Amino acid sequence: MQYLPADSGLIKLYPPIRRLLAIGSLLSGSLLFSACGSGPPPKLYLLEAQPRTPPIAIETKRQINAMGISTVVLPGYAGDDRIATLSTDGTVTQENEHRWAEDPEVAITRLISARLRYHAGGSVLIEPWPRDYKPFARVEVAFDRLLREPRGGVDMAGEILLLSSDGRRLLKSMPFEIVHYGRSLDHSFFFLSTAQAIDDIARMVVDALLVLRQKS
Repeated sequence: MQYLPADSGLIKLYPPIRRLLAIGSLLSGSLLFSACGSGPPPKLYLLEAQPRTPPIAIETKRQINAMGISTVVLPGYAGDDRIATLSTDGTVTQENEHRWAEDPEVAITRLISARLRYHAGGSVLIEPWPRDYKPFARVEVAFDRLLREPRGGVDMAGEILLLSSDGRRLLKSMPFEIVHYGRSLDHSFFFLSTAQAIDDIARMVVDALLVLRQKS
């Protein structure tokens, strides 16, 4: 136990009290540090359709009555809700301040199915679908690359598989590489460009299925 001189004007500090004071100082310091380090919440962005072209079903007066689609596959860095940006030096950074408002795989699958429905003029269901649902084809899309390019747009590549309704027979395989350059570094342009690229993918799928149906 430590004592201070009687004429010092200070009180005795017993060991338990000193420990409590020390703990209190540490806690208040950590709370102050976390309050200073917690910035504004991240900005969240929704992936929404940008219809700029008429539906293929109207253009060709033909439609695909039923399709199925599985959840898209993204590379690991793109499955994160943080936006992955490609720098001019080739490095990829994930941004904490700008994020997807929903899981990227869910958002992209939702929009692809909506654009397939728009262009094909028929029903499009995401797996799992009802047992008695018999689509003309099953669509699988796997991305090898999905990045915000240095100008603020999108740079994506991957492969589309068109399968029989039971998934056992490959009807067609189509690689894709799509770049839509941004007109602004505002992150909203990345989502605008991504929506346009997804519309391109949907058009590729419907065009190919119409050719396959004509041959069958």
